[in-house]
Amino acid sequence: MKLQEIIKKAEELKSYFLTLSVRDKTKTENDLQHYVIQEDWNIDDIIPSLDACVRSMNIKPEKPVDVIKPPKIIEDKKSLKIAIISHFNSMPQSYSPARAVRNQIKMLVEHGHDVTIFLQEGSKLTEEELGCKTLKVIPKFKREKMVVNEEVKRRLIDLFREHFTNDYDIAITHDFFLQDTVTFSEAIRECGVDIPWLHFARSGVAHNMDFSMPNARFVYLNYTDAGKFGRAIKVKLEQVRTIPNEKDPQFMFNWHPVTKMIVDKFQLWNRDIIMTYPICSTRFDAKGIDSVIKVFIELKRLGNKVALIIANSNGRKRGDDLRRKQEMVKEMGLNKNEFILTSLLANEKYQIQSEVPNQVCAELMQMSNLMIMATIAEVSSNILLEASMTKQLLVLNSDLPCLFDAVDKKAVLKYPFTSGQSLHYTGRDNESINRLAKQIVGELKSNKADLQFRHVWRNYNANAIYRMLESVLYENIKE
Repeated sequence: MKLQEIIKKAEELKSYFLTLSVRDKTKTENDLQHYVIQEDWNIDDIIPSLDACVRSMNIKPEKPVDVIKPPKIIEDKKSLKIAIISHFNSMPQSYSPARAVRNQIKMLVEHGHDVTIFLQEGSKLTEEELGCKTLKVIPKFKREKMVVNEEVKRRLIDLFREHFTNDYDIAITHDFFLQDTVTFSEAIRECGVDIPWLHFARSGVAHNMDFSMPNARFVYLNYTDAGKFGRAIKVKLEQVRTIPNEKDPQFMFNWHPVTKMIVDKFQLWNRDIIMTYPICSTRFDAKGIDSVIKVFIELKRLGNKVALIIANSNGRKRGDDLRRKQEMVKEMGLNKNEFILTSLLANEKYQIQSEVPNQVCAELMQMSNLMIMATIAEVSSNILLEASMTKQLLVLNSDLPCLFDAVDKKAVLKYPFTSGQSLHYTGRDNESINRLAKQIVGELKSNKADLQFRHVWRNYNANAIYRMLESVLYENIKE
């Protein structure tokens, strides 16, 4: 192929990068002619080529270091007196490390620990706002990158020695790995206070530093980069631990106390399928509860962890009837942890015999992923609309046509549960209920967004993250 044909072909293809240097034999000097096709090269095209080149050289990404689990746990888990220290003056909700520390305080206090947070002098944060004791004694000064303020460091050393010697069981710090917090980290290393230290890196470590010290554990938020983190701060890898950020709906959505009680009592984060049905205790038959129960029994038989929550109103005078109903359902296959009647959870603290607040219904529906409407009569169903607003899979009674006025028929399942308008009673045997249950499971298992929500809720809720934190709190750090 001649030179001009090659150049023309490259220009037409536009997907190739071509450089040519051609010698002109008719000239004695400056006899090289240069041709460049596609001078502007999209970086999106370059990067895959570089990746392929690197792979061809057998260069592979570094494998994550196996994160060490706390090897020695103190058996006597008495409540601890814990000091929390950071550079915070204010802790705005828009600042994610500050939210993480606020939530850590909530977890520690809820599990019985005596928590004090050390804040800057003049901070306007209150004990009522944070839910723990506050000491506003941290010097306020202009922080500079990689510059140690010697005067402030001496004040911090004196402060740590005064407050931490024999007064606290452990000190937890947050984000003293930043370039402008070296005054804090140096003061901590040099103060010599003989208590366990637990240092959290809430932000990335963008530089190498020396934070090596005894009686300490260093916490990073992900497993993959924990080894890099340890090397960057020059500490032994056996001192590095991983505790991710919590992400608990109770904090994120500011749950009502009744919602939190129900979730904690039944550990709803461990359920695969949850349905919340807000109805009156006098209308169980009209709302088709027995049909819903049959479907849930089949869902359980298929290996799913289920919870059918009946947020029932007007239950004060019907306690005996409701308990008999619960016993009957238990004999059918759903125990009291799976068929939950909210009025029966009432006690002196939670007065919910007659109703649960609408906020609680909304929050329970928000964590639910299924709504089976076997109701035999409706005018305009609020429950259907609310279930739609909370992105639940809808299974509607095909014998009640008005239910379909408010839905995209392609987005719902249907089943002939019967109604006051139906003329037939076929197709409602156990075999057809089993087929419906399998269809529901198939739909839910293909919903990646719902699966991810339940994965995060199950593994990153406050209880799960506290258990990880607890293992380090009671570890024999002082060796």
